[in-house]
Amino acid sequence: MEQLSLFDLNSRIKDCLKKNLEESYWVVAEIGEMRFNQKGHCYLELVEKKDDKILAKNKATIWSYTYRNLSGWFESLTGQSLKPGLKILSNIVVNYHEVYGLSLNIKDIDANYTLGERAKKRLEILNSLKEDGILEMNKELPLPLVPQRIAIIASSTSAGYLDFINQLENNTPGYTFKTSHYQ
Repeated sequence: MEQLSLFDLNSRIKDCLKKNLEESYWVVAEIGEMRFNQKGHCYLELVEKKDDKILAKNKATIWSYTYRNLSGWFESLTGQSLKPGLKILSNIVVNYHEVYGLSLNIKDIDANYTLGERAKKRLEILNSLKEDGILEMNKELPLPLVPQRIAIIASSTSAGYLDFINQLENNTPGYTFKTSHYQ
């Protein structure tokens, strides 16, 4: 049996990936986590889910010089910033380093895909509510001057849910709200 050093094994893995993978791939994934370091590099966890179960996940990076351009451009087209819970189509380069392992480097993001996904999801929800006969039910209820009990139907990891909760908790008049969350 041949014995290899860990560096030799990792070098073979790197060479194998380099020889067999394309230069880059367009990949659909949801941003699961997102953080930044002091230099402005963006570190993400990309996930693929089916029925809220994670099928795949991987670390990804957008280097600071790329992130500055991508984030501003993306926000100007979609009206929202890159954030956890957002489904994106990104151009990814697969990297393997002998010390740091496998990582994905995001080079570009297709904002039109994100816009299409949002519109498609919204239409699905509206059609489902209409089929169930509940789309117009809220219009029949009297609305108090300041509603303080709110039922929220959303995935706890969705960007919309997190934004809504943020707005409730940080409202200017300082109103308090009782929320019930349904997934």
